[in-house]
Amino acid sequence: MQKTSSADKAKMIFMLLYFLILTVERVISLVSVFTGDFSSYDALDWYMTVLTVASIIGAYAFILTKCKITVREYDNGKTSASPTVGEGEFAKLAIAAGILLLGGMVHTHGTIPPIQFASYGMILVSMAIHTAQQVKAHGNGLLRWLSFSYIVAFSMAIPVVYHTAIELSWLFIPLEIVVSAGMVVLFTVMLRGFYNGTGEYGFPLPPFLAALVGDAAVLALRWNEEINFFVLIFICVSTVLYIAGRIVKSRK
Repeated sequence: MQKTSSADKAKMIFMLLYFLILTVERVISLVSVFTGDFSSYDALDWYMTVLTVASIIGAYAFILTKCKITVREYDNGKTSASPTVGEGEFAKLAIAAGILLLGGMVHTHGTIPPIQFASYGMILVSMAIHTAQQVKAHGNGLLRWLSFSYIVAFSMAIPVVYHTAIELSWLFIPLEIVVSAGMVVLFTVMLRGFYNGTGEYGFPLPPFLAALVGDAAVLALRWNEEINFFVLIFICVSTVLYIAGRIVKSRK
């Protein structure tokens, strides 16, 4: 059996930690939801609850049916309990990660943001290891690290679905749902390509414009109630990195 590199093991471990930590946080939140006062829940509460349940089921159903991860490896005749993964499996796990993230981008009752950020940190470490691997194998570190940074910034610019008390809530809530879910889908496509390739991103215009327009609309509608500085900062960072990436790629 082909030996899995230490970097691939670490990359896999951090990816799996993302699933573990975010799933635990989402389950805790669901327990809070289902033990709460149902009479106070509105349509948005139930949308977020159903999406969270569906995302957990969907992510693990995808892993069980599409991914092949083992914990056995033969090294000098001995067996070790380290996760091993076949070629292309990281790209499949990226899809499952995106499915689970759909339920992570809604602010359900009992949400624990620090735990969520810890889970996202795990997948970012996995991505960084992959980038370092590809730079070592193929060079062109500037473009590859710019690609990594842009995809990370893009993911951080995804707005979380919240309740709001603004007058245009009838417009804002459907808009934030579409923008949030749409950007998760775009991020999932990026992540799949990132793991399935050599760490270079092509910096196409449509996904960037969709994120820029979507975030701008969400920020503008809720500006007077609360400025989402986190999304504002990261869509600005994404813009800078996108421009830099296009320049570097054009000179390649």
